[in-house]
Amino acid sequence: MIGHPLFHLSGAPLPYTDCYKYWGQPINSSLSDDADIMKQTRSLYARSNMIIRKFASASLSTKIMLFNAYCTPIYGCLLWCSMYQYSYRKLNLAYNDAFRYLLHELQPRWCSASQLFVANNVSSFAANIRKLVYSLWRPLNASDNVLINAALRSDLLARSPVFKRWRNILF
Repeated sequence: MIGHPLFHLSGAPLPYTDCYKYWGQPINSSLSDDADIMKQTRSLYARSNMIIRKFASASLSTKIMLFNAYCTPIYGCLLWCSMYQYSYRKLNLAYNDAFRYLLHELQPRWCSASQLFVANNVSSFAANIRKLVYSLWRPLNASDNVLINAALRSDLLARSPVFKRWRNILF
């Protein structure tokens, strides 16, 4: 068994933990984003089930507005860079399922949901992620802040895993 460093505060040893929540985001020793992605998946299912249950008799435009308001914000996805494709696909599936069930389109899961998104003018999962990443990238690029500009021009940004993922999404 590999030991971990022992830190002391006022002579008392500090406990070691493999996972810690910081501002609601789980941080683990492997620095993987899978725990946060699974948390967002459960949250997306919970929010969509609440909309489906409480607004079953609402009009189509109301359901679409509620989906856009409650299901498209995927908090923290901008910083995900180390994940298993399984977790990411599971979140994508949850997004598609939520929209299908909201519209009472009970087609099989292996059928594409793209037509539903296009017909109802709603962003697909991939388009939604691109919009969320761009919503952070655009103000960073337009910033006059000296520190932000120095970070954007640095070699460290180009080598960072977050920027590599952004580059794959945006460009």
